[in-house]
Amino acid sequence: MATATRSEHAVGQAAESAGEYRCECGQVLRVSGGGRHRVYFELTDARLDNPVMDRACPQCGSGLPGKNQP
Repeated sequence: MATATRSEHAVGQAAESAGEYRCECGQVLRVSGGGRHRVYFELTDARLDNPVMDRACPQCGSGLPGKNQP
């Protein structure tokens, strides 16, 4: 089984295997999927039915990693 190395992003650090993304401002979001198919959710969204739609951190407005930056 092949493994890949993940590097830090300029905006924050993604840990897709852990399912979390931590923005530089300290906001932690859940991550589902990978690459351009990533979907972000706030930690309080237990049912994962309200994704972050604007590709920006809900706390500070910084762009989230993914294919299309805001």
